[in-house]
Amino acid sequence: MRSLFDLLAAQRRFIYLLVGLLSAGGIYAALRLPSAIYPELAFPRVLVVAEGSSLGARQMLFSVTRPIEEAVSIVPGVIRVRSRTIRGGTEISVTFSDNTDMIYALQQVQARVNQVRTSLPAELGIEVERMTPSLFPILSYNLEGGDPASLYDIARYQLKPLISRVPGVGRVDVQGSDLHEIEVIADPARLAAQRLTYADLANAITQSTGVSAVGRLPQDYKQYLIVTAQEAHAPEDIAAIVVGHGL
Repeated sequence: MRSLFDLLAAQRRFIYLLVGLLSAGGIYAALRLPSAIYPELAFPRVLVVAEGSSLGARQMLFSVTRPIEEAVSIVPGVIRVRSRTIRGGTEISVTFSDNTDMIYALQQVQARVNQVRTSLPAELGIEVERMTPSLFPILSYNLEGGDPASLYDIARYQLKPLISRVPGVGRVDVQGSDLHEIEVIADPARLAAQRLTYADLANAITQSTGVSAVGRLPQDYKQYLIVTAQEAHAPEDIAAIVVGHGL
């Protein structure tokens, strides 16, 4: 052991030079390392997100999730298909083997989803994307209890702005739940008597509801914007809209 120490002591200049070269090489390599918000990672996974329907979780499972799962499960290279279904939305994760060409796999999944698209609810929105660090959710929050439409408003207009302002947050999505809506059932006989169509009824409701700017009022060196708010908050507001003579 002492002879080893004597040898190192005799070659201390060479050792100092070697340590210096290794340190300089490490600093040079560190300065040339690429940097990005998210690391460049390639996951062998494709994510299918379908949302926008008013169906419950059970109906979504049988009407949307199952057909898409069966369609994408026969894509070459698939080793596992997992899904998570909630009210009005579903998330399907398709995992491939490590040696799969993910660009080609993404195209295959998109083609299979398009084949069953006509059998799914028309109002459904579907996105098919490769799993990347920017798509992977870091945190997930669930709101329970009360009216689903009210919960959606709380999540969309109260919680989402607060979470979006947190430093480092890139995107916040609200999935599922119902939206506040008023269903209008028309009387075909009365519309026909006034020579009106369903399109005329829809246009009358659209033009009579909402918020629109009608002008500006200059006063005290300021410009005041004048708007008309005719939003419908109850069925009675829709019933009071004038569509035509006698309606």
